Amino acid sequence: MNSLFDTFSFSTKDLTLYMEIITAVIGSIYFYKYKNSYLKYFLFFLWYIVIIEIYGKYIIDVLKGNNSYIYNTYIVINFIFLLSIYWNRLVKKKHKRLIVIFALTFLIVYISNFTIKEYKGNMFTLSFIIGSASLIFAVILYFIEILNSEKILYMTRDLLFWISFGILIYNVGAIPCIVSKAYYYESYEKNFTTLNTLYLSLIFILNICYIIGFIWCHKMEDKKFQQ
Repeated sequence: MNSLFDTFSFSTKDLTLYMEIITAVIGSIYFYKYKNSYLKYFLFFLWYIVIIEIYGKYIIDVLKGNNSYIYNTYIVINFIFLLSIYWNRLVKKKHKRLIVIFALTFLIVYISNFTIKEYKGNMFTLSFIIGSASLIFAVILYFIEILNSEKILYMTRDLLFWISFGILIYNVGAIPCIVSKAYYYESYEKNFTTLNTLYLSLIFILNICYIIGFIWCHKMEDKKFQQ
């Protein structure tokens, strides 16, 4: 008799799931370094991603259903949470206001998708693009503040630096892949292997940056998060 595990199909894409699990495990091991900072919620976010990926795979491989609604929900949680990290870390009020504007713009576009497309059947492409662009600008604001402060002396020992570096590379590369798949499907099909490999590579680079950050960062403490 086959086990439930035997009903799953495995592909190259599943390597990203293993990478995400490894990242979450390493983040858990080094949790003591950032447990007194806002980034402690980042660990919960990583495990949330793992659960979403496993559940999404279960729906496709076992239930033979459509898992788009899971990832459409994930999109809003992903971008709003990551933007909240930068809102919390940025010092200048004008930069914080920009983060709020980014988040509101993303939410407006995301909600508007309900009137444009069937929620369960489509990945919210425009929402993803707006969210990715917002994160890119948020990371740039973070780097601007870092470069204009004393923190530049030890920025590579800051966990958020590596998170930001990974987010920047991933989103700059992911936007063309998503746009190609959504609006230039015939071209995407012809170059599927190349674009798919690029996208999976971006996920690996993102997680490698997270792992470097967990291992290399100094212990972080925000007074308001201390017990």
